[in-house]
Amino acid sequence: MFEKLIDSFEKLCLQIIIEILLVPVTIFKLFQDPRRCYDLSVHEMEKEEAERFHDYLSPIKLSVYTSVIVSVLLMDYGGEHNIISKIKGLSMVEKALFIFLMNNITAVVFTVAILWYKKEKVNTVTFRTLLFSFIYTTVYTSTPFFILISSAMFLGETLNVDAYIESLGKISNYGTREYLFFLVFLVFIIIGIIGIFKLFKALHYILKNNFTYHPYIVWFFTLLFFVIQLYYTKGFI
Repeated sequence: MFEKLIDSFEKLCLQIIIEILLVPVTIFKLFQDPRRCYDLSVHEMEKEEAERFHDYLSPIKLSVYTSVIVSVLLMDYGGEHNIISKIKGLSMVEKALFIFLMNNITAVVFTVAILWYKKEKVNTVTFRTLLFSFIYTTVYTSTPFFILISSAMFLGETLNVDAYIESLGKISNYGTREYLFFLVFLVFIIIGIIGIFKLFKALHYILKNNFTYHPYIVWFFTLLFFVIQLYYTKGFI
């Protein structure tokens, strides 16, 4: 009995380590080519369920490792008017679940809208493929913040990111640590701008493969989905 418990714990630890290592691999692959948001979902959904997402992290798990982690870090230190700051009286687990659902609600809405257009039922492979594709697109908005927040926490040696950033304005003589933070902030800006373009390309590719209207109509809805997703992401900042 004890040996089985140890074996189960070993497998769990190994799985967690593998998934953590797959986070940067998956993010890099999606940034490398935004078409993979859709193509990877289609490719994996064609496999048997036990064989799916071995080389890449599944979109649900990736969302947990990026969107939820970033949102939980921002929960106490984000702006006073964002969505997260309005959550009161919930436990950490309840807050994490709420944030996970809120972060992915745009993916659900976009998926349902396309399913309605295609006259598909919800409980189909098409639904999961589209949902996974749209969840993958959240990488382009969450990754820059993940880099900025985790770097600020490491350089400032504190969980209170806002307090560390405010302290930078009171320093008269900047040292190596402060210059490193400004370098990280520059990287955050660059990746954020790249992410915006990649997000638009990813959304357009998904719609182009599921929307049979005139190309101008596809471009219109791509722009609409793009604006909605950016506006919604802004509420968490």
